[in-house]
Amino acid sequence: MAAEDDREITYYRAVEDLFATLRGFPHILSSKDFQLLRGWWRDEIPLAAVRAGITEVFARRRERGEIDPVVSLSYCRHAVKAHARRFADMQVGGHDGDGERPVLDAGAAITSLAADLSIAGKEQRGTRPRVAEAIERIALSVEAAAELPTGGLEEHLFALESILLANCLAALDEDDSSELEERARSEAESTAATAEAQERAFRALRDRALRVLLNLPRLELDG
Repeated sequence: MAAEDDREITYYRAVEDLFATLRGFPHILSSKDFQLLRGWWRDEIPLAAVRAGITEVFARRRERGEIDPVVSLSYCRHAVKAHARRFADMQVGGHDGDGERPVLDAGAAITSLAADLSIAGKEQRGTRPRVAEAIERIALSVEAAAELPTGGLEEHLFALESILLANCLAALDEDDSSELEERARSEAESTAATAEAQERAFRALRDRALRVLLNLPRLELDG
C-alpha cells in the first residue's frame, strides 16, 4: 500500500510540475484540478498520455496566438482523454497506430535531444538564467517523452518545441526580445504582401532567430 501511495503522489507531482513548466512559472493545482487529476489516476490514465494531452493544449493556444495562460487542468481534459485512447490503441499488439509498422525504439533519439537541450541551457546560465531554467525544464519533459508510443512521439515533440520557444521568448530580457522581434517584423513586412502573411512570416522568422540566438535544437526524430 505504501508503494502504491508513493506512485500516486509521484503521478500528481509530475503533472503539477509539467503544468508549471508549460506555464513558465510556479503553479499549484486548485482543489477542482486535483479532483480531476485524481480521477485520471483512478481511471489508470497513463502519465505519458496526461503529459501529451496537456502539452498539446498549450501548443495549440500558442499556434492560435492566444497569450492568456491555461489556468486549469480542466482545459486539457478532452485532449488527455484523446491521448489516453491513442495510447491504448498503440499499445495493443505492439504497433504504432496503423496496424502494420512495428514500434521503433526512439530512446536514443530522445536521449540525444534532451542532452542537446541541457547543453543549450548550460550555455545560457551565466548570461540568461531565466532562459536557462526554461530550457532545462523542457529538457526534462523531452526526456519523459520516451514513455510515449512512437506513433505519437513526433506530434508531442512538435508541441514541446512550440512551448519551448514561447517560454524562452518570455524569459528573454526586454532588450533581447525587442531586438529579435523588430528584426523579424521588419523582414516579414519586406517579404510578405498581406497582413495575414506578414504575421505568419513574423512568427516563423522570430522563432528561427530565437533558435539561433539560444542554440536550440529542433525537437524532431531523425529519419
